[in-house]
Amino acid sequence: MSLRDWKDFAKRNNIKELKLIEAEIDYKLGYFYCSELDEIGESGEGCGKECKYYNPRNGKNGRCRFHKNTYSETEKIKVLKLNTKL
Repeated sequence: MSLRDWKDFAKRNNIKELKLIEAEIDYKLGYFYCSELDEIGESGEGCGKECKYYNPRNGKNGRCRFHKNTYSETEKIKVLKLNTKL
């Protein structure tokens, strides 16, 4: 979510302070997220032509459009303090 999305979320839920931890793509763990099945899988296993939902991004072959990266948190923290006055 973008910073604007988080601010809107906090406003809608009457949250005055929100701590956000920045995340980065994790290339080392060897996992992926399937947005079609809403599941985590191991890279190289269970994703590809053997999956009935396999749908290549380029329409021919390669990475499935439902194959998403996984993320790990970093040390970067941002605290949003919102003025809730209307």
